[in-house]
Amino acid sequence: MSMYSVYVGPETEEKKPKVRCKTVRAVNNIDLYIPIEAVANEDVVGRAGKILIPAGAKIIGRGYCDAEAGRILSRGKWTFYASDHQITVEAILRDGTLKEGLEGTQFSEGLDQERIKQAILRDGAYVYVPSQSEFILELQGNITVQDLRSAFER
Repeated sequence: MSMYSVYVGPETEEKKPKVRCKTVRAVNNIDLYIPIEAVANEDVVGRAGKILIPAGAKIIGRGYCDAEAGRILSRGKWTFYASDHQITVEAILRDGTLKEGLEGTQFSEGLDQERIKQAILRDGAYVYVPSQSEFILELQGNITVQDLRSAFER
């Protein structure tokens, strides 16, 4: 197992590295810590032209509810799974207009109404973001790349 770490330095807003993504499943504030599963929409290419994160790479993060704004926010650690690498980044979740978070709706199908009521009591609102919602991860701070061992290695 090897590990590589790099720091994304202070850059201007328009030059901060960004990754276009979309949710794999619906996101809501039923749980206190909101799991966000996504995939990369396009290849992330480094300055030398090498693909750092391929389109379709699985992405896992965690969000929280901003009931006043009716949005799901996330500032913190995100993990990309690309081939045999695990890439951990600090990032801010932004919508297509670069506003922080994903705007939610009040509509969702098939969820337990009691759990929705609990979310409203806890957070003050129920926020739902449908599957396949596009968003941008704006990378911040440290990026760590770790080789994953094959299931066949001992």
